[in-house]
Amino acid sequence: MKNAINDHKGAKEYIINNQLKYTFERPLSLLEADFWVNTVENNERRFLMYTIIQFSPTGNANYIAEQLARSLGNQTKVLPLEHTDASKLEKGNHLVVVYAIHAFNAPRTVKRFIKNLPIDLYKQVSLIGVGCNTSWANDSASKDVRKILNNKSYKIIVDKVIAMPLTFIMSFPDDVINAQLTKALLDIEQISKDIEASNISHKGIAFKSNIVTFIGRAEPFASRFFGLELHAKKGCTQCGLCVRECPKKNIKMITEGKIHFGFKCIMCMRCIYKCPVQVITPRISKFIPISKGYSISNYLKDK
Repeated sequence: MKNAINDHKGAKEYIINNQLKYTFERPLSLLEADFWVNTVENNERRFLMYTIIQFSPTGNANYIAEQLARSLGNQTKVLPLEHTDASKLEKGNHLVVVYAIHAFNAPRTVKRFIKNLPIDLYKQVSLIGVGCNTSWANDSASKDVRKILNNKSYKIIVDKVIAMPLTFIMSFPDDVINAQLTKALLDIEQISKDIEASNISHKGIAFKSNIVTFIGRAEPFASRFFGLELHAKKGCTQCGLCVRECPKKNIKMITEGKIHFGFKCIMCMRCIYKCPVQVITPRISKFIPISKGYSISNYLKDK
């Protein structure tokens, strides 16, 4: 923004890129550039009603977030959680958090983000968990996140789970995946309507769901050891993609171009599935990643 203010051409391009039909027949003065860029910024603030924060290690939650943004319209922006500072978000109307469910819970990365969310930043908050099914087992996945938000007096509107393809151990059959994707789009359409109408979700959570969620809290400890198992086999090109993409900054490039995996892993599989030469693998728990990898884009070609 500051660069645009100090550059006539940049200010003009900024305004054009934001689809506002201002026409300048002469170069702008610094004062005019400052005025017009601030006008664009204020218009964006005025009309931005929905902020979607997505945490999507393997792409499923990002797909849901993008489809929801399309359904909600151009008053929406989507931000990746791992690259967003919660304390620097602008005050808004409605925050939607879309997250991958890990072991029947929200990942600790998501919980930490919500803990850092300032009080009274948004009027309303909605939560969308993305798991491999919508059974009772995932009903309590948002429990810890809800507790944090309630302690900050946030009003929770939608709290739903959307089923997407399984991303570890085994792949679902193609017909099951296609059915999930079709159902997911229908769920998104309904969730969009509920968000716009502020229809509060009411769901009973079975005691057995709370038990499963409680047991699943052991996963963050196990995932740290999974991270220590990871290594890059021969054939690693030292491209650095895994280092840049790790949401926990748990992967480092050390001397002689070797990759080092630390103790902060959340077993999200992103480094394994995104590796362009498929050389990242655990030493012992080889059954956990899908052997042929996973990419949601493989199932969207005909959509």
